[in-house]
Amino acid sequence: MRLTYSMADQDFVRTKSVGIFNVALGLAERIAIRPEFSRLTVLTNHTLADHLRLPPNVPVHPCNQAIAGRLRRLIWDQRGVYRAAVRTGNEWLCLPKGFASFVTRCPVKLATYVHDTIHDFYREKYPGRMSSLESAYFFRSMLASIRHSRVIFTNSEFSRSEIRRLARTRGLAAPEVVRVGIGFAPVNQMPTEKDERLLVMTTRWPHKRADLAVDYLAKWHAASGFKGTIDWLGSLPANLTFPNLPGWRLHSRVSDEQLALWLARSRALIYFTEYEGFGMPPVEAVLAGTCPVYSQIPVTSEVMRGLGCPFENASYESFAQAMDRALVVSSDVLDDWARRLLQWHDWDKVVDRFVCGLSEADSAPVRS
Repeated sequence: MRLTYSMADQDFVRTKSVGIFNVALGLAERIAIRPEFSRLTVLTNHTLADHLRLPPNVPVHPCNQAIAGRLRRLIWDQRGVYRAAVRTGNEWLCLPKGFASFVTRCPVKLATYVHDTIHDFYREKYPGRMSSLESAYFFRSMLASIRHSRVIFTNSEFSRSEIRRLARTRGLAAPEVVRVGIGFAPVNQMPTEKDERLLVMTTRWPHKRADLAVDYLAKWHAASGFKGTIDWLGSLPANLTFPNLPGWRLHSRVSDEQLALWLARSRALIYFTEYEGFGMPPVEAVLAGTCPVYSQIPVTSEVMRGLGCPFENASYESFAQAMDRALVVSSDVLDDWARRLLQWHDWDKVVDRFVCGLSEADSAPVRS
């Protein structure tokens, strides 16, 4: 098979999802060494030079127009990426962010990696909380992926079911949707000494439930007498005030090196959410040697399979119990959890499923 893989529209500094960025990188680097592809061409841009590591025999086509302002990005999404794919001469195009053109059909065989249906979730649960133009744009692009892809890859069975549900509700015939998953690599763990620190992941987006995180953690902090530092990483909704409590600190962004150090030396990682396509932070915490305390929603239950310390969003008591359990988890237990998670979320298995799904779609009848 001959495949064009487009990362031209991805920029680490500007990305809204570091997780999606890292999945796209990891998949590209591992596809590049698979013998099933007689030719792989990667569409890239100048910002990826320090991030993307490909064998020297893989052609890389710079397409900097994809990140050269909003208008040129729209032109790229709707027509430019397809034109670039045709110029490579490859039979397949893969869009690892999952958004196809709704202006024109792809002139080559199209594969997309759809990470979630978050725009549909916001339309139903939080109408008006996203830019109406941006929401409409990406929602139409997602529907175009369902209409025009020969195969859709995704990260979890939950996301697979969500894509199929969305297709049904919109009266669309979905292509084959294949759960390939996400792979993780072992982490070179930092020294095992732990600080009296908790690390909380938060964003301004309402589905991350920063309101619950502040409420529940303040109650637990007062009840437990925890004397250490509680570092919040990210942002808060505009209508939520960060409490002036002892040891509470809010950081908008830190370096990768600082984050790795904090993650390894924290007593627990705390992760509130009510919707994800996968939910990577609990897995990443375990691999760094730290116990995750996380919202138990369908996809985190699927991904973690009971490991870590899950809690119910609707119950402070459930959260408090999860926190108390997390602080006594031993390093031996964490090591066992890490081994099991690496077996379940293995990059070789991810790429095996990707290659198999693409091969089967390659020989399937063309949808009308």
